[in-house]
Parts: sequence; structure tokens; C-alpha cells
Amino acid sequence: MNNNQKQKIQLIVSVDTEEEWDWSGPFPQDNCSVENIKYLPEFQKFCDELGIRPTYFVDYAVAGNPLAANTLKRIAQGTNCEIGAHLHPWSNPPYRGVTKEHDSHVVNLPIALVEQKLDALTALLTQVFGKQPRAFRTGRWGINGQVLKLLAQKNYNIDSSVYPYYSTAAFSCDRAHETPYWPNYSDPMEPGSQRDIFEVPITAGFNRSGFRVWNRIHRFLSSPPWSRLKIVGVFWHTHLLRKIYLSPELSKQGDMVHLVDKAIESGHRQIHMFMHSSSLLPGAYCFEGQNNKAILEGILHVYNHLCHNYEVECCTLSEFKEKFADSKTS
Repeated sequence: MNNNQKQKIQLIVSVDTEEEWDWSGPFPQDNCSVENIKYLPEFQKFCDELGIRPTYFVDYAVAGNPLAANTLKRIAQGTNCEIGAHLHPWSNPPYRGVTKEHDSHVVNLPIALVEQKLDALTALLTQVFGKQPRAFRTGRWGINGQVLKLLAQKNYNIDSSVYPYYSTAAFSCDRAHETPYWPNYSDPMEPGSQRDIFEVPITAGFNRSGFRVWNRIHRFLSSPPWSRLKIVGVFWHTHLLRKIYLSPELSKQGDMVHLVDKAIESGHRQIHMFMHSSSLLPGAYCFEGQNNKAILEGILHVYNHLCHNYEVECCTLSEFKEKFADSKTS
């Protein structure tokens, strides 16, 4: 394929910019550690050299720490990134006692409490960065119609809380729309007619194109009685079928490359990679045994692969919405 024939692809990189702690322990509330933020200037320099324009979803613990907030303010003044809002229920006032697993998910909280927490977060971010953020992501993923309506009422116009093909006891994005869309308030996993808030899911899928079909097969084989035969594990180890999330914390370089190729083959024109700021902290907990050096190497590997095979434009979430979403009618 020559340069004139390369497909145009938009690359979005988003960072959950938050406190670090041992995820196997209790959820922190006061005096959260945000040491990882001091590594963000070097990360932004890495992005600048590649032309990547990250969106930092910043939570209350980070914005409320003067040193961390000033670090991010200096980064944001460079105009090569965007500041979004990230609501961690456990570290975002007002507090209602100790946060347990169930209440750590925004979608499990009473909407009145979500509104109070969102107001506190929005006010702090606006004070620190001089303007209200427009992009939002729930802590621990998941979204519902009530929260989407609240976001729109509070002048947010982008949500990025949908994690396709992922489910927990708290929520399910298993049947979510894979590519950016205007979500239906009645069923946020599907497109609707409202035009107040736009959804930009992260990229997730399989090492085979036609993700929805393979997801049905994967879900069927993951359910009893077939799950007892561990067929999904056999398929993973033999590369016949792998469920992959586009994060250098969760996936190896080769799997991420397979995912983006199959996503584009399946019709995706936007590739959305995500990570946590805490992964940049040396010795911090990273998924799948990754470390901070491997995180950057993973991003670079995917970026180089995309640039070699496609015509790549890097965008923040708001830039993406402005350039592409507002012109769409569905």
C-alpha cells in the first residue's frame, strides 16, 4: 500500500490521572498519595515528540494536591493536551463513610450524591485550570442514562466511560457500541437521537474482525457448561481467539497491534488507547506484570505500527468531537 492509499485513522490516548495505592487494599479517602504525577512532564514530552495529544482525566485527589495540580497546570499550558474530569467516589467529597466495592462505582451511587460529587470536582478543576472541563470518565468505568443526563446538564459534552466487551458485578459494557456515537439515554450502550453528549469508547475487541460476532462466541464459551472445559483459555493460548483491550498496562505489544488492525478492518476509524498515570511510577502496581518502561514501549510500538500502515491524526477527545462528531447525524 502506498502513501496515497493509506486509510486515515484518528488516534486518541487518554490517561486516568489519579492517586496511586494498592488496589488489593481499602479505597483511600484522605491524604492520597499522588507521587506518580511528577512523572507526567516526562510522559508529556514523550507524547510531544510523537505528536500524540493526550487527554488527562484528572480526579479530585490530584487536583486538590497543590504540587500535583501545579505540575499539571504547567503541562496544560503547552496546549498539546486536554484536561478532563475523572470521578473517583472514594476520594471525591462529599463523603458518606468508608467506600466499599459496590460504592466505588459511580453508577451504583444515588444520583443526588453523584451530582454533589460532580459539582465539587468540576468546581475544583475549573479553579485549578481556569476553565471547566468538557470530557468526563467515571472511576472504574460504566455509565447509565441518569449520569449522562447529569453530565449534559453540567455542561459536559463528551463521555468516555464505555469499556466495550467488559463486565463486572457492578455494570456491563458487554454489548456496548464499539465506535464513537451519540448514546441513547434509555440505553447508553446503543446510539440514540440526543445531541448533547457524545460517547467515545476505548478500543477493545478481538484478534479477529467482526467483534460482535466473536464476542457472542466468546461469551457462550465462557458460560457453563462450556466454561468448565476452559475452551476460552485454549483459544487464547493458541491465538485462535483473544479478547484484547487497547492498554499497554493490560496487553502485550503484539496483541495490541492485532487489535488495532482488526478494529480498522472491522470499520473503526478511531483508535482509543487508555492507561493510568500511576503506571508511570517506578515500582507501582501495573497489570500483567508490566512496568513503567514497558508502558512507554507499548505506546511507541502501537504508534509506529499505525504510522507505518495508516495515515494517522492524533487528537484530544474534544478535538476529535469538534472535527468529526459534530458533522455526523448518527
